[in-house]
Amino acid sequence: MEALGKFNLSTENTTLLRTGAFTDKACYNVDSRFFATGDFLEYYIANLICNIILAIVTTLENLVILIAIWRKPTLQVPSNILLFFLALSDLGVGLFAQPFIVVYTAAKLQGFISMACVSLQVAAVLSTYLCGISLLSITAVSIDRYLALYLHLRYKQLVTNKRVIKALVCTWLSAGLALVPWIWYPKVISNITVAVGLGCIFVTTYCFCRIYFILRHHQKQIFLQSETERSFRTPNRTLISKRYKLSVLGMFTVYILLLLFYIPYICIAGVIVFQGTTISNRLLFELMRTVVSANSAINPLIYCWRLRDIREAVLDLFPWF
Repeated sequence: MEALGKFNLSTENTTLLRTGAFTDKACYNVDSRFFATGDFLEYYIANLICNIILAIVTTLENLVILIAIWRKPTLQVPSNILLFFLALSDLGVGLFAQPFIVVYTAAKLQGFISMACVSLQVAAVLSTYLCGISLLSITAVSIDRYLALYLHLRYKQLVTNKRVIKALVCTWLSAGLALVPWIWYPKVISNITVAVGLGCIFVTTYCFCRIYFILRHHQKQIFLQSETERSFRTPNRTLISKRYKLSVLGMFTVYILLLLFYIPYICIAGVIVFQGTTISNRLLFELMRTVVSANSAINPLIYCWRLRDIREAVLDLFPWF
């Protein structure tokens, strides 16, 4: 291990980096192929630059969202509290996970294997944890929107700010405890992570499908009502219905983008779990991890685009626009 930590960019070490011919186990449960670049050096450099940019953008964007929700009491309702925690996990991706990914990639390219080993372990745990929390948060948002429609008048009684916060805190703590054995049992945790990811996608898909069919049914009922019956609907009720639909549409957009970003990552992770690590699929995994991280930078833009209340709160922070 001491020898591995003293690697530099000599011709011999550059060759080793390209072929991955160090040792079977470079550190912990990580073999040498994790530190081999093969013929893909340019891709790793581009990936490094992308992660630096994304880390800065993701941190700033999600920080703005958090401040906007925190400063405006009218936004502090269960659905926005879920959004707040989602932005908090995305902030963690930019503030903690991606910097360690940058350190890991730079150390690998320079041949500093000891540093790459440590930063890889930290980056893997943080990325899996925070991106997993983001996925769980979006799942919670879909469940919340479904319950708002299904429970109707009972929603405000059953779904309160305190209950939502308690549920989210428990989720964060449970996810953190589940990742403790990562260093000793990486394959087991990887299998669990893939299973949880697929489960979240299934639940979220089910909730949005149910919301769609319920709204479609209600729309047909309204269409069949007479003009006299329509006149009894109050403006406030119509406004709430419209606001709910915009909220669902906004979060559905976030969900669709999540699928586009997460499915390739889950697929390549599954391939590695079943086939083992190679130089090429390791590169694909790291590129897909960057794509997943990019989702944390895009989410705040979706909030501002689709959710009027969030957009107005953000604009209040920048009155000169």
